[in-house]
Amino acid sequence: MTSPAKTFFVVLICAHWATAQLPPSGNPNDFKVKTCLHSVSYAGVWRGQSLLTVDQFLVKAKELGFDGVMLVAKRPHVSPLDYTEESRKQLRDRIQQLGLTLVGLAGYTDFTAGVDKPGIPTVEIQAAYVGQVAKLARDLGTSMVRIFTGYERDGVPYDRQYAMVVEGLKA
Repeated sequence: MTSPAKTFFVVLICAHWATAQLPPSGNPNDFKVKTCLHSVSYAGVWRGQSLLTVDQFLVKAKELGFDGVMLVAKRPHVSPLDYTEESRKQLRDRIQQLGLTLVGLAGYTDFTAGVDKPGIPTVEIQAAYVGQVAKLARDLGTSMVRIFTGYERDGVPYDRQYAMVVEGLKA
């Protein structure tokens, strides 16, 4: 293909792509985005922040008109250490009773935390936590777990930190 032919072909494809989508209709039924409130907003983590129990948070999300929630998978909200099989079922039922969707659980990991202490199995501990959060997510009826990778550590080569994150995610 010659250069002008290539250019014409690319322009033709771009024109088709640009016109293949319908313009917004303004009809609310065509707008498919659902809203989600993250419980970290009510976990009392930061100074001056409100602290609600999980049930109070769920009611607040419903009152505010949210479609779904994401729950913090640590204390003070939904730590895998605190939720038995029965309490998991109760929480799942409560979310459904309120007409909410559990979008996912928010895990709090840092696979680079032990870079300066190689004798402590920090990556393994973090990976075990992710496994427990995944089981909790399954029990609560969601398939999504959000985690952090790691915080960048000054004075530690990036490649070493990256390798720790990869090791943790593969575990």
